[in-house]
Amino acid sequence: MREVRIAVGTSDGRRSTVWKFCVHKNEAYILTRMFGSDSKVSLHASGECQWSATDTWVKKSPERRNADRHITKWKMARPSGTMAEHVFQVRIPETELRMTGLSEIIASVEWLPAPPKGHTVSIECYFTPPASSDPTVGSALPGPRLFSLPLADGRSFTGLHFVLPLDGRDLEPLRKTMNEQAKAVGIEPLPAHGACAFTVSDGTARGLIELCTVRV
Repeated sequence: MREVRIAVGTSDGRRSTVWKFCVHKNEAYILTRMFGSDSKVSLHASGECQWSATDTWVKKSPERRNADRHITKWKMARPSGTMAEHVFQVRIPETELRMTGLSEIIASVEWLPAPPKGHTVSIECYFTPPASSDPTVGSALPGPRLFSLPLADGRSFTGLHFVLPLDGRDLEPLRKTMNEQAKAVGIEPLPAHGACAFTVSDGTARGLIELCTVRV
């Protein structure tokens, strides 16, 4: 298993949750500490993808069934020729950074600077074709490389780092819906709570956008 851990902000100030990007054989996975071991994004070599609860989540309650654990599923294309395939994005707006008060192991975390107000850090994930097919494929990527994790079949799972305009105040309708859903199942939203909204960009790449339940 190869992996990187990334967070936005500073360890002792306003910050995001920690995001983990990892690969095993020809599969890639995206996880966040806010979900613990309960859910993950899986990007499979077959093209089948899902954001789903884990086996750990299923086993926590006897009424949960394995068939019920998928939150959403989709299919992605494989890279062809020398073109990388945009497969996922994680966006962390400046407005969603917060003081967590959590005690965490952060020695292995790579910290990205907080974006300016009205902007978001965007980690854009790509599958690149096998490097042996074209040694210049890295230069064809549309932005600065944050990480590149090799897969068994010669491809790579690569993350690019962008700072893009996105004002978190525009996310208030998503936050309201999220909090209403939490209250409906008996959870009172607190400033320390975090969550994610699932997004579809340009009709193809899926993603998660980090949200605070209560923006401060």
